[in-house]
Amino acid sequence: MYRKEFIDRRKELEFLDKKYKEKGFEFIIVSGRRRTGKSRLLKEFVKDKANIFLLCEERKWQYNLSKFNKAIGEYFGIPKPNFNSFSECFDFIVKEDRKGLTVVIDEFSYLIKKSDIIAEFQTIADKILPEKEVKLILSGSAVSMMKKRVLGYKSPLYGRSTGQIFIQPLRFRDLREWFPKTKIEDLIKIFAVCDGIPKYLEFFSGINVEKEIKENVFNPESFLFREPKLILEEELREPETYFQILEAISMGYTKVVEIANYSFLEAKNVAAYLSILGDMGLVKREHSVLDKRRTRGVYRMKDNFFEFWFRFVSRYFSEIETWEIEGAWSDFKRDFNSYLGFTFEKIAMEFLVERKPFRFHKIGRWWHREKEIDLVALNEETKEIAFFEVKWSDLKLEEARRILAELKDKSESVNWNNESRMEHFGLIGKRLEGKEDLVEEGYLCYDLRDMRKE
Repeated sequence: MYRKEFIDRRKELEFLDKKYKEKGFEFIIVSGRRRTGKSRLLKEFVKDKANIFLLCEERKWQYNLSKFNKAIGEYFGIPKPNFNSFSECFDFIVKEDRKGLTVVIDEFSYLIKKSDIIAEFQTIADKILPEKEVKLILSGSAVSMMKKRVLGYKSPLYGRSTGQIFIQPLRFRDLREWFPKTKIEDLIKIFAVCDGIPKYLEFFSGINVEKEIKENVFNPESFLFREPKLILEEELREPETYFQILEAISMGYTKVVEIANYSFLEAKNVAAYLSILGDMGLVKREHSVLDKRRTRGVYRMKDNFFEFWFRFVSRYFSEIETWEIEGAWSDFKRDFNSYLGFTFEKIAMEFLVERKPFRFHKIGRWWHREKEIDLVALNEETKEIAFFEVKWSDLKLEEARRILAELKDKSESVNWNNESRMEHFGLIGKRLEGKEDLVEEGYLCYDLRDMRKE
């Protein structure tokens, strides 16, 4: 495993530091899907502060309470106490502490999974800690559980937190900091497999990427080979149903009826499953950028790692498990480059949002009947609209001009301020020959050379 220094998370650290400097009690809830680096963030935050840090394990609550007792003893330099509840622990902490202590309970979802301790934390937040110079941080990875039992309006803790952070995967641009010597094309391959999940990125050096993909995903002894299956089994009831749904979406079944048919479900029952997968950050509901009705839409994979795994691994899971990887690897070699096109669209959107070639407020895919445009960006105030095609390929000047001409034709079907809008047209490719000529002609054109400079 290739361990790396702490990357990005500047906004999250700034938020936590601001809360830390506030007078009095602060109650922060940190959530996000597994492996996104919540524990690393919190350890980075408290490393220069007085703190008690409890990492809960998936055991009985009494075991985690014992660990908390031990951490308290170590912090105060006393023999391990034997408090019988978390309330007793916090009573002792507020009476003895004089330094403005930060208490972190990481993987809180394990603590509340099989107990009613969450009600006890209501008492701690309401009666023990207010008016005290204590910062309490609860962090959890089981996103659906954290949303329902900690953040939900029926939760005993509802409305009591003074701040919340939902940890997202790293952005593509952060991979350039993680792998400073890796070619941009290889960074895209890594991002297509690992997304921006720090734990997964640690398995890659960025030197021989396809070899590392084979060793880390198509190897039955590797960590990443079983990871999606284990996450679904650990966090969800009916994991086999979610498995079917994710496989359906990864294969291109994006409408509710299509997903239901593939998953052996009635269409009316699919929405609840999709909502939970959305909370976990695995899928997203997508509407055409100009669709005001919001009643229709399609479902797509949001997480690159799960999309890659369900596209190239899940169908061959039994074979790979017995070291018969030829079929899966052949499928990968044949289709990985075309699969990268979908990842490149996500990267292109991130690139445009950060670069802002013109001032826009909204960006997304557009489609109507048989016509589709990869990215459309809008500014309602200035009535500016930009149309972009995204191509994961090397394009010669003549071909680029043909694509832009077709884009102009398709743009006529986009019904938005047709009489008064200012139009921009653009192309984002792997490499554009004659890009400078296209820019001089007024087009917004970018390729990997521009992304490398950012």
